[in-house]
Amino acid sequence: MPGPEAHELLIRPYRDEDFTEVTGLESAGVYERYQSAVFVRQMATLSPATFLVAVSGKTVVGFTVGTIVQDDPAQAWILRMMVRDGFRHQVIGTALLRAVAGVLHGRSVKTIYLTVAPKNEPAVLMYLREGFDQESLQPAYFGGGEDRLVMKRSS
Repeated sequence: MPGPEAHELLIRPYRDEDFTEVTGLESAGVYERYQSAVFVRQMATLSPATFLVAVSGKTVVGFTVGTIVQDDPAQAWILRMMVRDGFRHQVIGTALLRAVAGVLHGRSVKTIYLTVAPKNEPAVLMYLREGFDQESLQPAYFGGGEDRLVMKRSS
């Protein structure tokens, strides 16, 4: 599959026709495909403006989902950021991060949070380069063996 240099990269809102490709990306890290399908459908309904996909040619090569905190609209969380195998380390994650942060800031969000596995050094470095700071390390955030760094960027 050609990298994004073969086609111009487009970042755009998720569409229903992206469901199969996005669910495939999402389920790559989740054991049960049903959970991925539920997540994708729910985020398409709950956060349509901040559910973005990266497309190269006709292929969805990544996606991100951000959501504004209901009780504090000055805060938001980036819930997912995934890039297809074979397309990583090609600035797609950075493009998605900048795009979702731009949409969130356009909606008056002042602080964006996210979590990342501490061992995911490429992602941690990308977030640091993009102005996120490590706020805390949360052991067993998602259960045993699922430690997460909580990162934050304020404007």
